[in-house]
Amino acid sequence: MDLAALFARTEPQPPEASPAADAAASSTRLRRQRTPRGEAECLLDCFEPDRDDGAACASLRFPVGAAQRRALRVVGGYEVRSAAAGGWLLVAASADQDAYWIPQPPMLRRIDKDGHILSQRPAAMVGLEASFRGLAVQIEHPGDHLLDLVAWRLPAKAPDALAALQSLSALEQQRYFMWSSHTAYAQPADLYRHWVHGHLYENHEVWPRYWRVCSELDAFALYVTLTGLLRATGKALYDWMRHQVVFSVIDRQAGDGGWHHGEWTDAMESHYRLHAGAMHMLAAHFEETRDPAVAHALDKAAEFAASKIDRIDSGAWYLHDSLELGEGSLQKYPFRTLPSRALGKAPSNLLVLNTHLDTNIAMARHREVTGDERHGRLIASAHASTLAVLGLRPAEWLYRLLFRAIALSFLPTAKARTLPLPLRALKRIGWKYFIPWLPSIKRRWPRLVMPGGYIERELSMCMFSVRYQPVNLMDLARTRRRFDEGALDALLSEVFGFTHDCGLTARWKELRGKEDDSLGFWAEALYHLALARPDRTLRAWLAEAILDLEDNGLGLPPSMLGANAEAVAPSRQSPCPNPADVRLRVVNLSQGEAIEWLIVNPTRLKLGLNLRWKACAPPPFEPSWTGPAGEAVSFENGVHAIGPRSWLLGTGTGGLRQ
Repeated sequence: MDLAALFARTEPQPPEASPAADAAASSTRLRRQRTPRGEAECLLDCFEPDRDDGAACASLRFPVGAAQRRALRVVGGYEVRSAAAGGWLLVAASADQDAYWIPQPPMLRRIDKDGHILSQRPAAMVGLEASFRGLAVQIEHPGDHLLDLVAWRLPAKAPDALAALQSLSALEQQRYFMWSSHTAYAQPADLYRHWVHGHLYENHEVWPRYWRVCSELDAFALYVTLTGLLRATGKALYDWMRHQVVFSVIDRQAGDGGWHHGEWTDAMESHYRLHAGAMHMLAAHFEETRDPAVAHALDKAAEFAASKIDRIDSGAWYLHDSLELGEGSLQKYPFRTLPSRALGKAPSNLLVLNTHLDTNIAMARHREVTGDERHGRLIASAHASTLAVLGLRPAEWLYRLLFRAIALSFLPTAKARTLPLPLRALKRIGWKYFIPWLPSIKRRWPRLVMPGGYIERELSMCMFSVRYQPVNLMDLARTRRRFDEGALDALLSEVFGFTHDCGLTARWKELRGKEDDSLGFWAEALYHLALARPDRTLRAWLAEAILDLEDNGLGLPPSMLGANAEAVAPSRQSPCPNPADVRLRVVNLSQGEAIEWLIVNPTRLKLGLNLRWKACAPPPFEPSWTGPAGEAVSFENGVHAIGPRSWLLGTGTGGLRQ
């Protein structure tokens, strides 16, 4: 296969084959085609739809069949270079020839009829020919796997596209925590660990089937990351990539307006938190671009979400997934449940808090960016249910006793070992007896907010997981902002303070590779609350959270770049500044003209790290800088050393330079 031939334009396919794909193809910013290339299928994304020689990304998929070797060729005088962005560059000796980028090695995959990736591994390179006439690579293709290959064309007329892949700034090299797979994006090539032949997948195997499934929530995390990097660097590459993410999600939208995943069963059940992730991403993109194809997909998604509710005594409640639609489908749940009719709910409604909150925020965002009031009553009803359920306080004395013991299990191991004998005995009673009793107790006396500040995720599952505490906090902080709900202020203060002080963060940190992904949501929750409260304590906690994330190699949540449109509207986003030292971490808390940057040194180097900006990054003003104790900090010759495991806060006015 000639690499250049992958990018040849062909006649468009009939639109009735895929209405969603046709909508994506009609965008003014991206044209998508699926066309045959010999026995393979080529999916071609062109980012300058009016030009046949513009930047483009091609995905080539060879089907299962007889084992053979596949040849990939490029004609002309090319050399192979490793790319700072990851993968390999094919760069021509002549400046008037296009360059090519291979972000990931060719992959062998087994995929079922529903699109689940059952297994994957890199294909073997078994031959290489190089001469002044060109390059050719031989790839081994076993007969029982698909063979996937992704390549970009970087047009000679746009040399900045090639340069963008050859040099990365500090922000472009750091790790970003993905909200669904909990893995990290660390360079542009990492997008193609998720993007597989036009769809966005989680970058890990999902329990309980241990297959890879599509996730619109990871797509949203990638979109926010790429938008933040676009704001910070001005590189067209990030705009192209985020458009590719958006229209790949639209491409997978089902005719009913939803996204279906089959994470747990063969029935392709839909997980509504992932659906809400798609809505957030589409709302953000439409708010900035006003693209009608995006508006159409967002409207369909809102109609789908509006139909997936239960009516409880206090109003509407959004379901967590499609298995909750009936008691029959609930039998397929991978967790044991204890169905009840508490609060007037249907027995199959497990009353999952975080998905309910997130979906109502997504519905409110749809209303905000489109001006569509059709779902206004539903949004108000769901918010009333939120306040009613959060306000439940039955059996206070009983729950207080239970959670005095249960909270002891939140302590990190080292601290738990130092407890006096009576408390160690109480801790054992808590995890051995009280936690297993909780589902039955909640069924009799329903509540989610527990004495002290712990919040249960749901009402009717026979499980207990502290991993959802920071997710609940994140969603509550976002709910407070979205609905301007002052009634939540006291609860937010209580639950954030409890989470910081009870030992949970240290416990999550020591469970590296198991539950430490909770630290990513804890930092995200702190970011959202800090946007609303000028509380220096929250900034200190956020700096601590970043240190924990860096220690465990998880990366910063994407919102830290300041480009999450749900939190800060696109018209009020300011670029995140780019430090010269790649080891520094920056949180961009800026909103409109008000600039606020939290700069963290996660290293233990005694001399600290000097804070300097890249030549292109300094803003046209000098913020005021303070240290952890609020002390004023001065810069000598434009440089200040941030001590080990310490941080600075810069504030000022004069943002919105994009």
